[in-house]
Amino acid sequence: MASNAFRTPLIRYVSTRGRSSQSAAAAPACTRDICLSSVKLLNKSVATAVDYLSPTSRVTVAFKAGSRYEPPNELGISHVLRSAAGLSTKNASSFIIARKLAQIGASVSVSGDRENIYYTLETSQEHVTWAYEIFNNIISNQEFRPWELLDNIPRLKFDLASIPPQVLAVDLLHKAAYRRGLGNSLYVDPIKISKISSESLHHYMCNTMTPNRCCITVVAGSQECASSIADALQLPHYKKESEGTASTYSGGDLRQDTGGDLAHVAIALQGAPASSPASLALAIAAKALGSGPVTKWGADNTPLARAIGNIGPFAAAGFNVSYSDSGLFGVIMSVPKDEAVVAVKNAASVLKNPQLTDDAICAGKKALKLQVLSEGDCGTLFAESLSTQVLTTGEAKKPSAIALEIDQIPNSEVHRVTQARRTACADWWITPGTAGMRPRDLFTTSRDYRESVGVIFH
Repeated sequence: MASNAFRTPLIRYVSTRGRSSQSAAAAPACTRDICLSSVKLLNKSVATAVDYLSPTSRVTVAFKAGSRYEPPNELGISHVLRSAAGLSTKNASSFIIARKLAQIGASVSVSGDRENIYYTLETSQEHVTWAYEIFNNIISNQEFRPWELLDNIPRLKFDLASIPPQVLAVDLLHKAAYRRGLGNSLYVDPIKISKISSESLHHYMCNTMTPNRCCITVVAGSQECASSIADALQLPHYKKESEGTASTYSGGDLRQDTGGDLAHVAIALQGAPASSPASLALAIAAKALGSGPVTKWGADNTPLARAIGNIGPFAAAGFNVSYSDSGLFGVIMSVPKDEAVVAVKNAASVLKNPQLTDDAICAGKKALKLQVLSEGDCGTLFAESLSTQVLTTGEAKKPSAIALEIDQIPNSEVHRVTQARRTACADWWITPGTAGMRPRDLFTTSRDYRESVGVIFH
C-alpha cells in the first residue's frame, strides 16, 4: 500500500537562511508571455532579466561556489558560508541589516546545491533601490567575524538535525557515486562545525565568488537593472580561481547506522549531464516511473509502485539530477525495514529493465511540464532556475520553451536512453534494518557488484 510521504521535492532540498519577512507576493500572471534576455558583461559575469509587470521584484545572484568546489581539508565550508549570510558586514551589523529589511518589507534568503550558491532578494518595486544597496552589502562586504561564527553554531546543528531522511539518502548516494567533487556533502560534518575559521571562509569566498563565476538574474525587472546590479557588486578578483575537477562516476559500497522502523532506499544509475539532450528524456522517464499517488489518499498505480507490490505502507518515486558534467537517474523509496529486501530487489529490477508504456511516458511528460511551469509561477524558484541554467549550460530558457521541448521528445527517445543504461551499474543504499541483505544480492555477476555503489543504514 502506497503512502503520501513524498509531498515536497526531495532533490532540491537546500539549507536556507532567511532575513526579515514579508507577506506572500503575487506570482507572475503568465510565464509564457514573459520577455527573457541575457547579456554577458565585460567582467565576464552574466546578467539575465525577465521583464513583466509585477508588484514584487526578485533578484538572484548565483555563484559557482557549491559543495563540489570545496577543498578536501575544508569539507562543509559551503554550508557554513550559506548559514553565515546576513551576519555583520563591513558597513552594518546583522541587527541593522535585519532592521532595514524589515522596514521595507523585504527578505533575503540564501540556498545552495552541489554546484551553486544563490543569494535571493525579494522586495516591492517601490523599495527596489534601497533594497539593492542592502543586498549588495550582504554579498560584497562579508566579514565572518569569529565570535559571530561561534554564535551561529546552534543554527548549523539545527540544520543538520532537521534534514529529512530521504534528502540524507540522496546526499550520501552522491558521495558513494562520486567520492569527491559532486560527492561532497551539502552539509558540514558535525565534528567540523567549529573548526572552519573566518580565514577559511574568506579564502573560499575569494576563490569562488568571482565575477566570471557569477550570474545575476532579475525577475520582474529590465536588462538595464540587471546590468547595473552586476556592476555595483564589489566582488573579489583572485588569481587562483577554483574551477574544480571533473567528477568521475566510480561506484562502491557505503554503510551508516540509524534507528527507526522505516528503510529509506535510493537506487540510481549514471545519468546524463545537463547539456546533453538525454537529460530531458531521463527526466521524463523518472516521472514516468512514478512520484506517488496523484490524489490525496489515492492508490499509487505507477509502474514503480506496481513493481514493488503490496508490502505494506511505502512511498516511492523516480528522480533524475543533472549537473554540468554528470548526473544520476534512479528511484528513492521509504519502506518498512522488515520488507526492504523484497522492495529493493523489485525496484532494482525495474530500474535495470524499465518497461515503460506509451501511456506512462505521456503521463511522465505531463508531470514534468507541470513541475517546470509551476516553478515558473514561483518567482524565487524561477530566478534560481534561470541562474542554474546560465551557470550550467550557458543559456536560459523560458518555462514555456522547456515545456515545448518536452512535448517534442518522442517516446522512442525515452525508451532509448533508459535501455542504454540497462548495462550500467546501480547505486543504492538502505536505512535502517536490512542487515540480512548483501549488495551483491541485487546483481547477477561479480562485475556488476564491483561497479555498484551502496549505502546501507540500519
